[in-house]
Amino acid sequence: MSLEPAVNLIGQNRERGASLAGRWFAKITGFEELGLVVVLVALALVIGIPNPEFFSTRSLVTILRQSAFIGIIAFGTVYLIAMVEIDLAVGGIYGLSAITGALLIQAGVDPWVSVLVAILAAVALGALDGLLANLLAVPLIIISLGTLSVFRGLGLILSNARPITGMPRSHPFFEIFGGDLLGVPTSVWVLIGVGIILHFVFFRTRFGAIVRAIGSNPAAAEFIGLRVSFYRVATAALVGLLCGVSGVLTLAFFKAADPTLGVGMELQVVAAVVIGGTSLAGGSGSLIGAFIGVLLISIIGSGLVFYGISANWAQFVTGVFILAAIALDRFIKRRRARTAAGK
Repeated sequence: MSLEPAVNLIGQNRERGASLAGRWFAKITGFEELGLVVVLVALALVIGIPNPEFFSTRSLVTILRQSAFIGIIAFGTVYLIAMVEIDLAVGGIYGLSAITGALLIQAGVDPWVSVLVAILAAVALGALDGLLANLLAVPLIIISLGTLSVFRGLGLILSNARPITGMPRSHPFFEIFGGDLLGVPTSVWVLIGVGIILHFVFFRTRFGAIVRAIGSNPAAAEFIGLRVSFYRVATAALVGLLCGVSGVLTLAFFKAADPTLGVGMELQVVAAVVIGGTSLAGGSGSLIGAFIGVLLISIIGSGLVFYGISANWAQFVTGVFILAAIALDRFIKRRRARTAAGK
């Protein structure tokens, strides 16, 4: 089947979701995320100038490592939101994958086999969300409201609500994926690799074009013969895969798994993606923007610590950023609609 109808569906939404600052800079530089970079740098300076230790290698490495665990999942969430879907169960899948891997290793299974099983289980859980959404004919966000609790509860049951320790720290899996490569955490290298691959897939492949076309106009996508149900399951499975990868990387670093892993992660992931310029109206997305959004959230959390502000404010600030991003997204959409009507 030709992709021309899908491309036509995407055309009108090609630039949807970019921030106002990003669009202004894009006219000059061609780089739509430059506005976000300016905000990122400004925020870092506001925190770092009064607190020089913020720019220490240790602090920056910590921020990058935290960003990697969230960012890997955020890349997949760009695909979902571009399809006008949201999976709120990502934190549950992430935590359950780490617990699954840890339990298998603790039981004597080879770590390489254990983490492979954990990742495959995460793929299955992601696909399950998509399948249930199709079978019940409801948005993925509604299904994930239930499965989040199911996955969280399953993690508590399997772990007996206790941390899982006793990992073979000297095993190559923990040394490689829990350590550094060229002075940079291995998880960050994985983040970069995943980001490059998914950026290419999103903008340069048939799969990415269809994902964006479905988000642009689901009804039209169905009309021209695109298998919307299949792509919903495939994209949800992709997000599950990324949750599994992030989960086992977290296990590799901490050498343990805790049943509270991933609590509140769904909020951070969605915030990063929306702040990064992916429109909630669908049809477009930005993986680079999502990564910058993750860095912004991580830096905000770090800044609260440096300024001696209670960590309880972190979730509040993240929520404010989500609301601001949604408001900006709606403002841009209405402004473009008025401009188009005036032509």
